[in-house]
Amino acid sequence: MRVPAHLRTMVGEGGESFDAATVLESLREPVFAVDANRDVAFANARFLEIADLERAEAVGADYGLFDGLVEDGFEEFNRAVEAVLAGRLEDVRVEVEMCHPESAPVQRRLPAEARVARIRVDGERRGATVTLRDVTAREANRRALERQNERLEEFASFVSHDLRNPLGVAVGHLELARETGESSHFDAVERAHERMDSVVRGLLALAHDGEQASDPDPVSLPATVRRCRETVDADGLTLRVETESTVRADPDQLCHLLENLFRNVVEHAGPHSTVAVGDLDDGFFVADDGPGIAPEDRDRVLEGRRATDDDGETGLGLRIVGQVAAAHGWEVALTEAASGGARFEFTGVDVVE
Repeated sequence: MRVPAHLRTMVGEGGESFDAATVLESLREPVFAVDANRDVAFANARFLEIADLERAEAVGADYGLFDGLVEDGFEEFNRAVEAVLAGRLEDVRVEVEMCHPESAPVQRRLPAEARVARIRVDGERRGATVTLRDVTAREANRRALERQNERLEEFASFVSHDLRNPLGVAVGHLELARETGESSHFDAVERAHERMDSVVRGLLALAHDGEQASDPDPVSLPATVRRCRETVDADGLTLRVETESTVRADPDQLCHLLENLFRNVVEHAGPHSTVAVGDLDDGFFVADDGPGIAPEDRDRVLEGRRATDDDGETGLGLRIVGQVAAAHGWEVALTEAASGGARFEFTGVDVVE
């Protein structure tokens, strides 16, 4: 094996010593070195193994051969090598996405960190070493942390969004109690506070349990519809209950779903709209008499991406609707109501009676 002069440095003093090439050959991390002319001067056995190259193919070749092993990030890697060879940097690390030959004894695609470090011999710049390190575990942890942060942000948005209505109800009735002195308003304030508590507990359960409803029980659909209507701050909203069904659902999450649909009617159809809740063969529907939702927008609505929102809403409430339905294993279809408004159909529901 031809060993470049700058890699013949002896390691250790006293006892047995090893030259640098021997040490590099023993590493399980792929390592190669380039000289000042940008040619590969050394490649250890592990690099040749993952690159599926013979030593004669690698040593003496331009380090651009590394491009064939990189799916993404070679330009940044190239800039790092040039900066080290030019003396602008001593040591730099860049992330690349490796794409190994199918014959290589490693996973075909792997995230890796390429560390480029300057080689000096007697104070003179002689080239650079490149060490590759598999960072699959680190990348998985980073992505998991990103997902966790996104989930936390989403949860905070859900809590803020769903607390607005009961909080508004509580504030409104508290003002009325102060103006009129009627104690009945305090009962409404108490109910609003209870609703806020259930909102927090329900969303915590939804965030914790993810894809599955936490505690499905037989729930009276008409009673739940009427109870949820009380927490929506819109005196002019007319409710038509056209069902007597009992369904198996998490009662708090079902209330989240209905409240957000009622609120959506108020926000987009106006406070003096009518909303109807009725039966389907294997579920129920919620329909309104508002302007409806254009067919091209319907697929985006339950993802929280409404095409246009005059009041700046992002469609978060309808995203909650979709998430609650998914947690119960229900299918959701958005169609046009007989009145021309929006009609949300929930099927796959366990109808008890």
